Amino acid sequence: MKKFKIEKDPELEDLITKCKKKGIKFGLALGSGSARGMAHIGVIQVLEAYHIPIDMIAGTSIGSVIGSVYATGASVEQMKEAALAMKQRGSFAIFDPTIPRSGLISGKRAEEILNNIALKDKTFDDLKIPFAAIATDLKTGAKVILNQGRVIKAVRASISIPGIFTPVKYQDCYLVDGGVVDPVPTEVVQKMGADIIIAISLTEKSPKPMMMIVNKETGDLKEVDDTFNFKINIKEITKFKTAEKITSLVEKEVTSLGKKIKGVKKKLEGPHIIEVISKSVDIMEKEITSQSLAKADLVIIPSGIEGIGLFEFDKADITIKAGIDATLAKIPQIKEIIREKLKATGRFKKFW
Repeated sequence: MKKFKIEKDPELEDLITKCKKKGIKFGLALGSGSARGMAHIGVIQVLEAYHIPIDMIAGTSIGSVIGSVYATGASVEQMKEAALAMKQRGSFAIFDPTIPRSGLISGKRAEEILNNIALKDKTFDDLKIPFAAIATDLKTGAKVILNQGRVIKAVRASISIPGIFTPVKYQDCYLVDGGVVDPVPTEVVQKMGADIIIAISLTEKSPKPMMMIVNKETGDLKEVDDTFNFKINIKEITKFKTAEKITSLVEKEVTSLGKKIKGVKKKLEGPHIIEVISKSVDIMEKEITSQSLAKADLVIIPSGIEGIGLFEFDKADITIKAGIDATLAKIPQIKEIIREKLKATGRFKKFW
C-alpha cells in the first residue's frame, strides 16, 4: 500500500495546541461494519499524521477490535501489518465452525488472532487510552458498556453477530454484537468525557428509503416512491355470493403466482445463511445509525466499501485507503469545528 502525503498545516497545529491548553478532549466513536472496519485504521492514521489527539475511544463490533488494539499502544503500522496479514489468510481467516445451536462460529479463532496481535492478558486498566466496547444483552435488548476486566472478553462479546458468532456469557447475561442497539457509539464517547466527538460510520447514507410492490400483471417486484398508495379492489369479491367461489378465485391466483415463483427459482440461486444474517443486520443498523450520528461533531463515512462482505478481510488495503481518503477530505471541517469549540469555550469562561 502506498503511503499518503500530507502538507504541514500550521493553522491546525496551532488549534490543537490551544485545545490542549484549554483541556478540550477528542473522542472517537468507531462504528460496526465487519470487514469494512479496516477503514478505521486509515482514519486513525490520518488523525495521527495531523497530530489530532485521540483521548478516548468507544467501539462497536469491528470498531471495538480496532479501538481496543489501538488503545493498547499498538502503532498504526502494526495495525496495518496485522490487517494485511489477514488479507493473506483470506476471507475465512476467523472461521471455526461449531455445532449450530446459538451460532455458526465459536469465535475461538478470532480470540486467538486478537490475542496474538495485542490483547493477550490485557485488562482495561492496562490500556494507554480510555476505551469502552459496546455489546447487547440478548435477553433484555439493553446496551451494555464494557470497560472493566479482560479486554478480549469485551471485544469478543461486541463482535458476536447474532446467529453467526456464539453469544458470550457474562455473569447472568448472554451478550451479542453491540451494533444491534448502538452501531456508532457517540453517546458513550460523550459520557466518557469527549468535548469533540468524531464518529466513523461504515454504513453509507441511502438517498431515500426504497419501497417495492408486486406488479399485478407480471408478478415481478417493482420500485415505487414513498408517495405510492394502493387500494384493495373488492369488486371481484363482492360479485361472488358464496365462500366456495371466493375460495376458487383465491386458489386460481395462488396457482398462477406459484407458477411464476417456480420459474424464478430455476433462474436464481438464493444467498447463503451468513449473507442473509449479515445483510439483515446491515439493514437494521442503517435505521439506527442516523440517530447516533446526530450526537457527533464530525461524521466520517468512507465511500466505496458498501459492497464489501462480512468476512472479506482480503480487501483490507481497499478499506484502509477508503478511511484515509475520507478523513483527508474532512481536515478543513475539523479545523472549523475546533475553531467553533474554542470560541464557545472562551465565551463560557468569560461569562462565568
